[in-house]
Amino acid sequence: MELNHLQTFIVVAEEGNVTRAAERLFMTPSSVSAHIKALDDELNITLFVRKPQGMEITEHGSILRARAESIVRGAQDMVDLSAKLQDSLTGKARIGLNTNIKFLRAASLIAAMRQSYPQVDLVFEATSTGRTFPSLRERSLDAGFIFGDAPDKFIVTHSLFKAELVVAAPITWQSQIARASWKDMALLPWIYPTTYCAFHSIVDKTFKRDRISYQQAVTSDDNLTKLELVSAGIGLALLEKTEAEEAMAEGKITIWDRRSFDCDLSWAYLKNRREDPLICALTNEVLKTWHVTS
Repeated sequence: MELNHLQTFIVVAEEGNVTRAAERLFMTPSSVSAHIKALDDELNITLFVRKPQGMEITEHGSILRARAESIVRGAQDMVDLSAKLQDSLTGKARIGLNTNIKFLRAASLIAAMRQSYPQVDLVFEATSTGRTFPSLRERSLDAGFIFGDAPDKFIVTHSLFKAELVVAAPITWQSQIARASWKDMALLPWIYPTTYCAFHSIVDKTFKRDRISYQQAVTSDDNLTKLELVSAGIGLALLEKTEAEEAMAEGKITIWDRRSFDCDLSWAYLKNRREDPLICALTNEVLKTWHVTS
């Protein structure tokens, strides 16, 4: 019996709907259904009955749900206890970086962790906010930096900084956008992502609120590629202000300065790892690095 099958069972029971459960788990509905079928077959019992309004848990399923929750909690408790039994904190922490390391103060975090927890190895992975959420759930990342809000209550966030976002444009468009209105900007191509992106969500919501249709061009899921696409003349994108200003100083892009936006930068990890000693140590050092009171 696989632990992730039990986790899927619990989420389907909570949601009563395969599609919503899939969204929470960052899985496809077919994968969720396959997990439930595998459990049905292994346990030789029917856990849910499909009805027009969704998945209704059976009487036997309700009884087994409590046991499944206990097993999942017990597995995490064992991991936490094992870490606490060690004489000193050791291990490897995998951290997702959703923008450049300078902005995220990664060097300061490394120095602080080396001083306080010298036996903890930090592994940084360049990712995006949208890819960080499933990576946390799959535990391919232990924690990470995100822009915007977490998708559900199962991810804990600590707000670190309110970033200012500006509209970056190709340098060759400088004269074209100098007097452009927000409506004019909608006529130009915008770079958009294939996964959730807080920056693009702000653009999308703003245009929808103003009832303006806008043109979407090429997809990009990370800030570095987005900057390169803007520099290459492909389209517009929201970028963090200091990153955009550095690129403008190098003559790579221009900034449309008639409007800017705010977006929270946060530290994120799974709620059920809140007591994990490694997560606690990382979180304390991150908050100190950003001068945030916990």
